[in-house]
Formats: sequence, C-alpha cells, structure tokens
Amino acid sequence: MAPEPQPIYFGADGPRLFGWLHHPVPGSLAGIGLVICNPFGFEEVCAHRSLRHIARAAADAGIPALRFDYEGCGNSAGDEFAADTLGRWTRSVHEAIDGLRRASGVSQVCLLGVRLGATLAALAAAQRDDVAGLIAVAPVVRGRAYLRELTMLAQTGATPVAAAGGDGSTESAGFLLTRETGEAIGSVDLRSLPRSPAPRVLIVERDDVASTSEWLPALERIGTDVAAVRWNGYAGMMEDPQRTVVPQAIVRGVVEKLQAWQSGGTLRLVTNQPVGQSAMTGQGVDGAPMAVREASLSIDAGSSTLFGILTSPAAASPPGAPAVLMLNSGSVHLIGPNRLWVRLARRWAAQGMTVLRIDLSGIGDSPARPGQEENVVYSASAKADIAAALAHLKTTLGAGDCHLLGLCSGGYHALKAAVAGLDVASSVVINPLTYFWQDGATPSDVKEYEVVELTAKYRSKLMTAEPWLRLVRGDLHLRLIAEVGLRRVATAAAPYLIEAARWLHWPLKHDLARELRSVAQRRVGLHFVFAAGAPGLRMLRQQGGRATAELLARGALSIDAVAAADHTFTRRDARERLVTLLDGLLLPTADALPAPDAGAARSASR
Repeated sequence: MAPEPQPIYFGADGPRLFGWLHHPVPGSLAGIGLVICNPFGFEEVCAHRSLRHIARAAADAGIPALRFDYEGCGNSAGDEFAADTLGRWTRSVHEAIDGLRRASGVSQVCLLGVRLGATLAALAAAQRDDVAGLIAVAPVVRGRAYLRELTMLAQTGATPVAAAGGDGSTESAGFLLTRETGEAIGSVDLRSLPRSPAPRVLIVERDDVASTSEWLPALERIGTDVAAVRWNGYAGMMEDPQRTVVPQAIVRGVVEKLQAWQSGGTLRLVTNQPVGQSAMTGQGVDGAPMAVREASLSIDAGSSTLFGILTSPAAASPPGAPAVLMLNSGSVHLIGPNRLWVRLARRWAAQGMTVLRIDLSGIGDSPARPGQEENVVYSASAKADIAAALAHLKTTLGAGDCHLLGLCSGGYHALKAAVAGLDVASSVVINPLTYFWQDGATPSDVKEYEVVELTAKYRSKLMTAEPWLRLVRGDLHLRLIAEVGLRRVATAAAPYLIEAARWLHWPLKHDLARELRSVAQRRVGLHFVFAAGAPGLRMLRQQGGRATAELLARGALSIDAVAAADHTFTRRDARERLVTLLDGLLLPTADALPAPDAGAARSASR
C-alpha cells in the first residue's frame, strides 16, 4: 500500500496552491505521474471524495499522483474576484504538473480532469510537450453551453444552483463566477484547439445521459489517438456530498488506462521527494493582503488521525488568545459550505483570532476510524474528534477560550459537544436539522425537519383546487400525507407531554430543555442561527419548550435569523448577512472589519 498522502502548499510564482501529494510505495518504478484537475465549485465538493480514491488507487498501483486546488479555490490562496481567473486556473495546472515532476522524478504526466477541470487540463496540456495522456471525464467542450446549463438549472427552480447577479456575475451553488470569468469561459471551445492536448486522449462519457462527446471528431481530425468509454459511476460520483458513491468502475478504468499508457515507455525509480511547504503566509482575503499564516495539521484522535488547517495571525498569538474550531457541514470537506469556512478563517485571523478547520473522522481527508464507514455525517465518534481538536488548540497551541462553529450536522455536533461538557466557551449552531440522532440509525422516509416543512406545504394548499383534483386523479401520496399528519400530531403534543413528564419527574431519553439548561448552567454560550423560516427554529421552540423562552430572556441563549436565505446560504447577499452576524457573535473587534461584500463591489466595477 502507498504511504499516507502529504498535504502541501506549492507554486513557484504568485499565490500558493494547496494540494495532496500521493507518493507510491517506496521503490516503485513509473513512467508517468497523474495530476488530477477538479471540476468547479459545488461539483468539486461532490467529486472530492471520489477523486481522493482515484489518487490513492493510482499511488497503490505505483503511479505518483497530485490533486490540488486552483488559485482562489478550495484551500489555495487567491481571490475569486481577481482578474484573469481562467488564466490563473490554467497556470495552476502548469504549477501542479511542474510540482509533481519535481516531487516524483517522472519525465511525463497524465492529466485527469472532471467537467470544467477537463477543460482546464486540455488548455494547459495544449501548451506543453510533457503531457503523455489526458483522461477527460464529462468534459466541458463549449464554455457557452456550460454557462447556459447553469442558467437553465437556476430557472427550473428545482435547485438553487445558479443565479445571475446585478453585476453580471453568476453564482453556481454559492460559488462565484464574475462577469469577466464567465465571458472568458464562454469563449472556450475545445473543438477549435490548434493542437492536440496530448498524444492520447480518453473521454469518459456520463452514465446519466445518452449523448456522446462532440469533442471526439475534432480530436480525430488533428490526429489524436482518442477513444470514448462510458463507465458506470459518474452520476453517483456527482451526487450531493453526503450521498456520493465512489465510482469503482471509473477508479479501476482510470488505473488500468494509466498502466497501459506507461507500459510502452521507459520506467524509472520514483524519487518521492518532498515538495512545497506545510504552511504559507501572506494569504489574501477579499483581494487585500493580510498578515496571516496557514498550516496543515495532523491531529492525534486516538484510533484515528484528523486532518486540519490552522489559520492564525502571522505574528504569534499571545498565550490564552481565543480560538474558533470549525466543523464539517454535512460531508463537505473542511472548506465549509460554499468555501465559507476558508473565507471566515482568513478574515478572522487577520483580526487576531486563531481558527482551526477540521475534517471529522471519515469525512473529507480524515480517514474513518477502524471498523467504521466513511462519509457518515452523524458519526458516533464526532465528540471524540472534537475533544481531540480542542485539546490540540489548548494544550499544543496554548489557546484560551475555544468556540465551536458548525452548520447542519456540524451545528448538531457543536451543540452536542457543549452538552457533553467539552471545554468550550460557546457553540454557534447554524441551521440544525435535528436535535437528537440515534447512533447507527437509518433516516426514515419522513425526517423530523421534513414534518415541519411538509405540514406548512400542505396547509398552504388546502384551500386551493390543486390537491383535490390530484386526489381524484389518484396522484396524491396518501401514505406520505397520513404519516406527516400523524407525526405532526405527535410533534405538536410532544412539548406538553414532555412538560408533564418533567412535572412527574419521569426520566426522558430525549430532553432538549434539560440539555439547554445544563449548557447554560455551565455558562457556555449557545447561539442559534437560522435561515428565516428554517424548520430547525420551530423544532427548537417545540422541543425546548419553556426552557428556550426562559434562557432567551436571561440572555443565556441567542437566536438569530437571516432573511432570504436557504439552508447553506448559497446566495451571495444572504451569505454576506451571515458573515456580518457571525462577525458580531465571535469577534469582539468586529466593528473594525471591512464590509463583507467588498469583493463584490470590486467585481461590479469591472
């Protein structure tokens, strides 16, 4: 088996790039290395787990691999509002190729790109002579069609994937494309490349659509050794992060193709040289240089090791300075929802705060604990992971008061860590979808938060003709409606039954009021933040009962709502309101911070 991958910051010029270097087994012979080029935005978040598996499989097969974040994306330095983003992303691919060659000693590389990453790989490869092959997974051939796809998805209303800004920018599930970047991508057409990106190209078609690549004939015309395959697994790889399925057929197919491509070349000993650094300084935030330092960490959590990134002031923090621990949002790796954790960490470090972002066991780049599955968001080991990270902050780094911050399942874990008595000063709980989770349980067809949402939906339509016509046609899901109704009755009665049980001193297995009071008794701050109308707020009031109102009145608990926001704050305006709110909750010097939308203002001027 290959050694554990190495997190690095690298790049010869400009902002530093973050990546994972997957060395093969010492003594391996290889003719090529593999550079993995991410898709853009939320597609990268979804594909992150699968691309990690592909890199590890390549290393296990003796092929060194590097996966990385483009400038201004993921954990890399840079500003999403900067000019020439497409050019900077393409230069990032060049930096990754050069970095892998230096680290491994291979003379040639193969590139694997997914969606827009395949496009960037092709653009960079066409400018070089050391790319032996390109594997393009569902490549974006025409940039204009790609932008139309984002716009059409937004107009369907099915998913808040993209929305046009007043400055001509486009947001894709919370990830920004400025007007200039959109225009640059729109001008790309791989069919008109003046030369082949590589002698050999393999196009991996999507398994969820029947169309074939329009790029293949163009590559054939310029003499490329090109083929197209349709391996199973693309659709599962691009599911929401908590539902993503590693595409084993694609993993096997990629490794077999790489081995076939290198079999005819000259093999040489892979050197496994260190490259890059474990830290970087001078990271830019919102386009302005900030005196902060960022470093990757490995945290001992007993039977597992956690991956984390520490962002701190460039000047050493005084002993006892406060710190923030950021937790995963669902299965999103430690960049946070819409890369928000990266932005907040660098923003707050510039104001003197130390911020640690971690991947819990089995999420992102932290391996699962022995005997446990990966990608389990409500893991029973989360409390132990958080305790280990807090101990690292306090014992190793000398931090003082530690504050937890989490969204969705991360908010749940932040709350439960405070309830369990971990050494925290406060927990900021954003949009939790449950307050109790049975370890090892499988979510039911109708989840707790969905009862609230579906009840409101049915009530709003009760006096219209639509549901009655659907009932006559037999289109209504009567079992679902009945289940929601019964669960709603039980939910409405629960606060009264719980209060009666407390009055009779009957023990309760799930007692949110008792948990809230226990946290308040230890003088740990609890700050709940919700998107306006989120079901978690109604659940908090229902399940917390009188305790919620009492603690609010005493100032032992706070509740804030962000208007016009969805669950993960994918719209920029809602995200800016959330940033301002979090500044006020966690930073005593929040008044000195620049306006959170400073970058957006610069973008509008372009």
